[in-house]
Amino acid sequence: MPVAETASTFCETIVNKAALRDATTDEERIYLLESSIQDYTQVIVDILSRFYFERAVFDGRKETLFDENELKEMMLDAQKKTYGDGLDPQVLHPYMWLCKGHYYSGGLSFYNFPYAFGLLFAKGLYASYLANKEAFVPLYDALLSATGKNSVENAAKIAGIDVTKKAFWVSSLELLKEDIDLFLKLTE
Repeated sequence: MPVAETASTFCETIVNKAALRDATTDEERIYLLESSIQDYTQVIVDILSRFYFERAVFDGRKETLFDENELKEMMLDAQKKTYGDGLDPQVLHPYMWLCKGHYYSGGLSFYNFPYAFGLLFAKGLYASYLANKEAFVPLYDALLSATGKNSVENAAKIAGIDVTKKAFWVSSLELLKEDIDLFLKLTE
């Protein structure tokens, strides 16, 4: 499941980069970047808050049951850890645990992880593609055909990527940073 988002996110990146390159006005570029950055924020940042919450619930559940107020506090704590001072404390959502159905299905624990992994994995693949486009395409095709048969680590190795190395994930985040930096420059 962690690589389920790979092909769609990789292709989405190609389309978004082409649309950004072909945009004729800064207004169009800002719109495209804002849309992408909102997606990144949802998939990376918000999912991290959900991970913190879910981990706290599972860890605490070994010792006790939680009431509504404790769950609300755990959710607020997870949001504060994740967003820091990036969100107004008045708009934190103490009931986020209530409106996410996957929290109530034992088979969907840490349900959001594959989306965050998939986005960053696809962005890292795209960074590898940019480094050597012609050599990358057949490796990418082989990786995609292996994703249903191999572990993530072994499928990535087909494309010459070691997902256990921090450098791969940093290259993923650098692509996100480029979009954020361009957005900030265009909106100054």
